[in-house]
Amino acid sequence: MTLDQQTAFLKTLPNKLTVARIAAIPLLLVLVPFNSPRVNIFAGVIFAIAAFTDYLDGYLARKYNSVTPLGALLDPIADKMLVGATLVLIAANGAVPAFLAGLMLARDIGVSGIRLMAQEEGFKIEVNEFGKWKTFLQLIGCGCLLVNQPFLGLPFRPVGMIAMWVALALALYSGWQYGTGYLAKTKNDPLGLS
Repeated sequence: MTLDQQTAFLKTLPNKLTVARIAAIPLLLVLVPFNSPRVNIFAGVIFAIAAFTDYLDGYLARKYNSVTPLGALLDPIADKMLVGATLVLIAANGAVPAFLAGLMLARDIGVSGIRLMAQEEGFKIEVNEFGKWKTFLQLIGCGCLLVNQPFLGLPFRPVGMIAMWVALALALYSGWQYGTGYLAKTKNDPLGLS
């Protein structure tokens, strides 16, 4: 492989990783309902690799100056698809209460809606630190609760539950911040609150 071919491959790799993250979802949807110890560990590994690609594709896109409109669009969609499907799966397996998964899904859909409304108004709502920590803990929690059993001497279930409850608190708080931030910047008052 020539240097030009390597550079071209690395410039398109972030989008390929994003698509791979989406491709992991059907695999999880097939595996997780088996709910057997070995399959759960395998599903947890698949989720961990998919979640790591979220960090890796952003890093590579910045490093090789290959941020594309497609990547900017697909990356957050892939994240929400992966986490949303996993929340449904772990709730269906009884690893988390359904209301916790439901609140997290509703918050993510709500924040996406707020971002779309902000875009219509001509401004952008940046991700805040609470939102970043929510995402990090949510990924840890989802991965641990896919495994949902002690493995290699590590208490995956307790760690997963703690991560998910803290992530829920951060999700609700950051969602409130995004909402109030939108209302503070918007040119109209869609809820009639002023």
